[in-house]
Amino acid sequence: MKTILLSTAAALIAASAASAQETEGKFNFGAGYTFLDTDEVEFDALTLRAGYDVTEFFGVEGEALIGLGDESTTVLGTTVDAEFNYGFGLYAKGQYPLTDAFSVHGRVGYVWAEVEASAAGVSASDEEDGVGYGVGVEYAFNGLNAVRADYTRYDFEDDAEADGWSVSYVRRF
Repeated sequence: MKTILLSTAAALIAASAASAQETEGKFNFGAGYTFLDTDEVEFDALTLRAGYDVTEFFGVEGEALIGLGDESTTVLGTTVDAEFNYGFGLYAKGQYPLTDAFSVHGRVGYVWAEVEASAAGVSASDEEDGVGYGVGVEYAFNGLNAVRADYTRYDFEDDAEADGWSVSYVRRF
């Protein structure tokens, strides 16, 4: 009887350990920097991401970009102060591990952003939404810790566009 109980307990412990290993690393959180380039002005943003790997090859993620200050540009001889307030995106992410530590990914999703501009005492804000898509690489330098680099193209409605280059730290759970 003791042998059966010990065997059952050992099997349950092994099954729960295998289950825990199976889910380890599926959630990820990251923080970093994004450089946004539009035709008119360039912005700096803090990048925050959270994601979930549904499988080894497919995941979903959310992204928040928070503007890091004002930028100035000249339009028709007038100085315009512009500020990127925020951006949010939800993405489907295809990923492919090349080695245990190095992977590549592509993503496509829907994004929202708000910018403000002021010139000659007049200010305005604009909210845009549209499609975001891009590619990137990730290098896991220490188990569940990684560095990620991305390029994302933001195609907003009303023909507004931006290119974003980002680098971030990623922690998997």
